[in-house]
Amino acid sequence: MEMTVFILLAAISLVGAALTIIWSSPLRSAFSLLLCLLGLAGLYVTLFAHFLAAVQILVYAGAVMVLFVFVIMLLDLPVESSAPPRIRVLSFVAGLTILMIVGKFAKVLMSNEPGSPSTAATLGEGFGSVGAVGDLLLRQFLLPFELTSLLLLVAVIGAVVIARRRFGRETS
Repeated sequence: MEMTVFILLAAISLVGAALTIIWSSPLRSAFSLLLCLLGLAGLYVTLFAHFLAAVQILVYAGAVMVLFVFVIMLLDLPVESSAPPRIRVLSFVAGLTILMIVGKFAKVLMSNEPGSPSTAATLGEGFGSVGAVGDLLLRQFLLPFELTSLLLLVAVIGAVVIARRRFGRETS
């Protein structure tokens, strides 16, 4: 049963990631990304990292997605009427990547022995807890964590500036 749920959540995440690239509408791509993020939260639950699943839903599927949708609406992009989904090189690369991931997943499933210890037995005592995640984020990975937030801020500002120039809405 556990493996079936894991495979279902992995498939949801992969479909969401593929649709993020394929859709031509930025808003549809954002909602496909939301589907992918929710699938990842479910995968965290199957890995017994309940705190990380809650953070995934609250921070990424909640706050970051609201930010993305807000920026998309702020850009006021022209609506493409009944345009078919884009099939480009990026979609081809996404398809190949998904095939490679599915192949690797199948290889792991085939090599899994029935007598191997369960995931819960091999994890540490505080795995996925608030204290363990906070300790990692605020001690070992503080600099990458802060640089990632700065990178996201620069990306949003850059997207707004590029969109204003592209659609002739420059303000002095």
